[in-house]
Amino acid sequence: MLLTFFLMTSCKEVRKSIDETLHPVAQKKQKPADDKTSSSSSVSFSSSTVFSSTSEEYAKSIFESAAALDSIQLALYNMPHLKGKKLFFMAGFYFYDYRGGMISVDLQDPDKPENVDTYTYSNGAWEIQKPVKMTGMQHFPLEMLLMPLDEVKFSTAKKVYDIAVEKSKTIEGAEPIQFVYFSQIKAVHVKEWYVMIQGARRNYRITFDVNGNLRGEK
Repeated sequence: MLLTFFLMTSCKEVRKSIDETLHPVAQKKQKPADDKTSSSSSVSFSSSTVFSSTSEEYAKSIFESAAALDSIQLALYNMPHLKGKKLFFMAGFYFYDYRGGMISVDLQDPDKPENVDTYTYSNGAWEIQKPVKMTGMQHFPLEMLLMPLDEVKFSTAKKVYDIAVEKSKTIEGAEPIQFVYFSQIKAVHVKEWYVMIQGARRNYRITFDVNGNLRGEK
């Protein structure tokens, strides 16, 4: 009985931690001081792809191109300290469609496996944002919370987004979709893409499998 209670409590703590990670509060970024003038500066995020940091780029949706999303994922693999190493992510990640887009993912440090760090992509580049505190996760071995990054394609987010947008057209008062999530955790058998659609009369959670195929809605 005590063991059952312990396992139930642990799973709830893990789910709570995942929800906090995958449901960030949308923060509107401050406009750059020179936002009124068109800048011609460029930021390279892979050996073959260059994005211009003009106001026109800010207006583009991060879900506009599947190929661009795959290039962004490749750029993460090509960061100097990650290149050539097997990468694992914890809990899940999300795509935020604002001013050219943002992606956030928690990666295990391949050189120090006990550590996990948050990486964010924005303005055409990846950076390590902060270390992840493992509060609430201590009841499970870290390997139970990790999944190989190469098992999920960033370009699938576009497929998920496009299906969700079509679904939202049938929902009264549906708000624009800004977030696409991927969630996984072995301990509770979760591995899915999902989108939240805020409607006038109810909210919907649309779920997809790893390949972006529609599974259902709640």
